[in-house]
Amino acid sequence: LRRLAPLLMILACVTLDTTILPVVYGGVYTVPLTVVAVFLIGMLMGRMSGLLYGTIGGLLIDITTGTLGMMTFFFMGVGFLIGLILYNPNENLRIARRHAGRRRFQRGIWVFALYAMGEIVLFVIQYFSTAVIRPIFFVNILVRSLICAALTLLLRPVAYAILVGDKRRVPTRHREVKSF
Repeated sequence: LRRLAPLLMILACVTLDTTILPVVYGGVYTVPLTVVAVFLIGMLMGRMSGLLYGTIGGLLIDITTGTLGMMTFFFMGVGFLIGLILYNPNENLRIARRHAGRRRFQRGIWVFALYAMGEIVLFVIQYFSTAVIRPIFFVNILVRSLICAALTLLLRPVAYAILVGDKRRVPTRHREVKSF
């Protein structure tokens, strides 16, 4: 079930992003839950998983919304980069608890920076088709980046329980050595 959990999480987030959330709230401060899921998968499972599930999530968003290619590369890039920067497979639980506040702040800064960078790239692409720059656009990018960082930090414990689980409960095999 743990192998299917990232895919199910991406599918659930794409479904929420394309069907339910636009009906409930369609404002300018909407952050796709799929990108939050990609951040969490990359953070908890590594750069290749972030790249793979970012590709899947981005393609599904692009197909359902009709913007082929724009979100795919954005999700792929942030999934790979967050996995490259923040994934630590050998994280010691005792040390992690001692430095939890600093690690949480570091994760939030990286998520904020990567999401803001992607939003700025999408803004530049939009500028070449509209030729309009307004100061409110930059305020919207800042607010959406803060919301994305907050959602990622709030949902990380839940995603950790779903995707990684308790490492202490992993059964180890003991090989029996027979002597003659």
